[in-house]
Amino acid sequence: MKEPVDAVLALGVALGGDGAPTPELIARADAAARAAADLRDAQGDWPRVVCCGGRAEGRAVSEADALCALLAERGVPESALLREDRSRDTMENCRFAARLLGGAKGARVVVATSDYHMRRALLTARRVGFRARGEAARLPHDGAWHTLRRKELCYTLDLLLGWQDEGRRRPQIALRLFDAVFVPKGARRRAARRGE
Repeated sequence: MKEPVDAVLALGVALGGDGAPTPELIARADAAARAAADLRDAQGDWPRVVCCGGRAEGRAVSEADALCALLAERGVPESALLREDRSRDTMENCRFAARLLGGAKGARVVVATSDYHMRRALLTARRVGFRARGEAARLPHDGAWHTLRRKELCYTLDLLLGWQDEGRRRPQIALRLFDAVFVPKGARRRAARRGE
């Protein structure tokens, strides 16, 4: 018997340069659609699916809008879709989704996101108060994937140290260390010349 859930959280990821969904966003939509279809009840009613992700500067479409369109194409009814289109990161995805759902405390959710992102996404959802399990979008385990996994370790450390909690920020020394590890040297030099 399927354990009932209160919602599926479909977590967004940046759109392509032309504003179109990336293969990663499409994979996340596929995972969310799979989870939602599996969770329909005996009467065929769909769970709520919260499409998460704000609009990047200069973009006409938010990640949430793109996810909603992809999920509708995959058969999830519009009546089941909720848009959370203000968030800029995983913590805000979960916080703002909780507000849409009337609170997180004890609410059961399935988090649909990329495989490399799943561990932190579940930790974040649980930190906000959800009872969370995951539906992973499996991506090719290439060089880019391994770089993203390494970044996830840093973001997870942020989360565990409480730097993502409301009102807290990553200290400057951690920002410098993060940039030293993940920002290409040429980009750092250009930013330094610009005074950033």
